[in-house]
Amino acid sequence: MKKVVVIFGLMGTGKTTLARALGEEMGWPVVHSDAVRKTLAGLTPTTPTPTEFGKGIYDEEFSRRTYKEMCSQAGAHLAAGQSVILDGSYKRATERDLVKQLARDHDAAAIFLYCACPLEVVKERLGIRAKDPESISDGREEILEAQAKDFDPVDLKLPDFWGVNTNREMPDILEKVKYLLGRMD
Repeated sequence: MKKVVVIFGLMGTGKTTLARALGEEMGWPVVHSDAVRKTLAGLTPTTPTPTEFGKGIYDEEFSRRTYKEMCSQAGAHLAAGQSVILDGSYKRATERDLVKQLARDHDAAAIFLYCACPLEVVKERLGIRAKDPESISDGREEILEAQAKDFDPVDLKLPDFWGVNTNREMPDILEKVKYLLGRMD
């Protein structure tokens, strides 16, 4: 069965790292929200765009455009018979609902992997990322609290939602994720 795997959560929780590793492991394409967002804005993915939280290309309207475009790209992969990974915060329940509808439209399973790890690990990762000129993310520690307060609740008791502790070695994380994905076949 085709799958749409959404790797989501707060900035700095390891979403992109997991998405890239899982994409390589499974041979599935990955659609990154940061790359899509910046492309829609006419920027290269690695162009730094630090703005106030919820402003500029990170405001609600631009975010809706970004997640709609991600679904469009994912739909093309699904239509071609390919599973796909979506990497983004997906902080709005409505953004997650778009993916559920996309999966239904393409007779695919929607699987949501909520990434989380201790706050000190998130802050350390954000500090490392701030110094990386190849990073596509604009997430930074000074806006982390605002994002956390603005995140719609996530119910990990729903059948296709799983929490993933990203404060472990990637081979261990991948083993767990592949096990969860295998339960969907």
